[in-house]
Amino acid sequence: MSHTEKLDRLKSVTSGAPQLSIGTLTGDMMHQANDIQILNDNGIHFLHLDVMDGTVWPKISVGSGFLAGLKTDLIKDVHLLTSHPEKHVADFAAAGADIITVQIEQCDDISATLTSIREAGCLASAGIYPTTPIEELLPHLDLCDVVFLLSIGPDTGKQTYFDVVAERITQLRAAKPELVLAIDGAVKKDNVGELAKMQSDLIVTGSAIFDGNDPAANIQEMQTSINN
Repeated sequence: MSHTEKLDRLKSVTSGAPQLSIGTLTGDMMHQANDIQILNDNGIHFLHLDVMDGTVWPKISVGSGFLAGLKTDLIKDVHLLTSHPEKHVADFAAAGADIITVQIEQCDDISATLTSIREAGCLASAGIYPTTPIEELLPHLDLCDVVFLLSIGPDTGKQTYFDVVAERITQLRAAKPELVLAIDGAVKKDNVGELAKMQSDLIVTGSAIFDGNDPAANIQEMQTSINN
C-alpha cells in the first residue's frame, strides 16, 4: 500500500469519533494473535506498538522482527521511543509499519527523518513531550501526517499534562486542520471520556485494556465513554 493509500485509509477511519489505538504488549506476549483478534472483534482499527531501547525510557520492548511476525490487517501504529529513531525507520517500514512516530526530541534532523518515513511508504508522525515547546514542532508540520501529543515524558515522573495536550490540539487544528492528532500517555478507563472531548482523532491506550480483567469488556467500556 502506498503512502497515499495509507493516508486515505487513515482519514476514512478517523472521520468520526476518536478511535482507540491499542497496544497489546501489556497483554499476553505468548498469545499476541489472540489479543489482536480481540481488537478485531471489537471494532478496533489500530494496533499500537511502543518501541523502547532502554535509553530514553527505562524499558526495553520489541524490535522490527516482532512487528514483522504479527499477521494482521489492523493499521500498525509504531512509536519509536528510542535514541536516534532515524536509524530504525527503514527496518520498521520493511516490517509492515503503517504509521511511524518519532519524537522530535530524539531526532538529529527531524525534517530529514519525517521525509525518510514518507519515502519508505509510511505515514510520518512526530511526537512531542509536554515539556517541549510547541514552537519546536510547528516548522515541520508540512512533513507530518500525524502528530502524537504526549501527556507524559521521561522527565515528568507521574505528573500528567492533559491541559497542555488540550491547548496543543487547538493550536495544531488552527495551524494544519487536516493533521491527524493522537493523545498518548496515562489514558485510563476513568479519564478517556474527558479526553475524547478534546477532539483528537486517536487515543492511545494499552494497560487499561489488558489489566488482568476482560479486555473485550474494557474496550467496550472505553468506546462507550468516548461516544457519550
